[in-house]
Amino acid sequence: MSNEQNNGRRTNLQILDDRRDELANGLATYKQFLEVIPVNKQEQFKRNFLELCTQDYLLSIIDTKELIRFATNVTKTGLDIAPSSKEVYIIPFDTLVNKVKTMLPQAIIPLNGMQQLAYQKGFFLQLDAVWKFDDGTCEAESKLSRLQQSQLQTANAKWVDTHFIGFEVVLKDMKNEIPTQTKFVDLNYVKEATKTIKDERWKLQTWRHKAVRRAYGDFMIPRDRKIEAFEEIEHLNDSILGEAEVLPQKFLTKEIEDGVKQLGLSVSKNDGIAKVEGKTFGKDKVLVNMGFVYENGTYAMQYQEQESLPKPEQSKQKSPAYRLMQYLKDNGLHKDEIGSFVKDELGLSSEDVEGIETVLLDMGTLNEKIQSFLTTSDNEVPESMF
Repeated sequence: MSNEQNNGRRTNLQILDDRRDELANGLATYKQFLEVIPVNKQEQFKRNFLELCTQDYLLSIIDTKELIRFATNVTKTGLDIAPSSKEVYIIPFDTLVNKVKTMLPQAIIPLNGMQQLAYQKGFFLQLDAVWKFDDGTCEAESKLSRLQQSQLQTANAKWVDTHFIGFEVVLKDMKNEIPTQTKFVDLNYVKEATKTIKDERWKLQTWRHKAVRRAYGDFMIPRDRKIEAFEEIEHLNDSILGEAEVLPQKFLTKEIEDGVKQLGLSVSKNDGIAKVEGKTFGKDKVLVNMGFVYENGTYAMQYQEQESLPKPEQSKQKSPAYRLMQYLKDNGLHKDEIGSFVKDELGLSSEDVEGIETVLLDMGTLNEKIQSFLTTSDNEVPESMF
């Protein structure tokens, strides 16, 4: 027996097998979702769907039921969801649900898939990175001079951030019905359009997807050669986000907190946000099903803070009666004189909040009464009212 087995650790292959079994069980449980796919293509879909077992981040965030529902609708457009085909990728996107961030499945068509779809319609699609050089010139990568090529520092992240400015999208018509078209898509646009993506592994693919989609919106393409899959995928993505807007908002409850503790974890609370503390590996899906949202390496959920009752001393300090008492003490009255002064000189009780507030607004008159009281030597000293 290997050391890994002795230590109770699972190999990567065993983990993949577990994920594949989970997806297979999901397909059997939610087989009704497959009805949107033609019967003769359902077996192929099942094989493609099981390939998603390699997408650990996706499976840890998205519930199997929702993943099957989404994947079948993507397949309905004619695209292959298997990661190895590179026709379409399903990734978790960060979005707002009732003003709370949550993760939902979204589909992007990577460059390979877009080029294949374009080719089927008789187009050759090319995407080039565009660089800005220190002398102020800008050029697409495929058109660089030897001097410009020697200046590229693509392994230097700082240089790339400074000099990479966008994409040039080129569409050539193999049927020669329309002239070659070129569109520059600014980097700021694709960054803004993809700012909710959380998994850095898909960032470049998503940038390319948004750049090509933007260019296709401006290209002149005959109606009979439109690529319907683009619009269908975007409609599907939008429908998922639209449905999300009406989902019930979840707040931390005692039952959820107890469930977290049963997982061997704890919950910290601060400023209306409850965060899961501890090692969550292998417990991600349970936490997501509870309603927690994964963000910045932590599972979090809103909680409703109960209004805490003020301590008696704090309540007293905020009251007009206390402020009057403190002022009288600061102006020479002893504690055992204050009750008499308030009752006999001001004609008030400690519960007469409005009357005390009125007195505190006219400090001149109050000071005169204090001085008059202090000069009287035969004051009775009743028990303090405060």
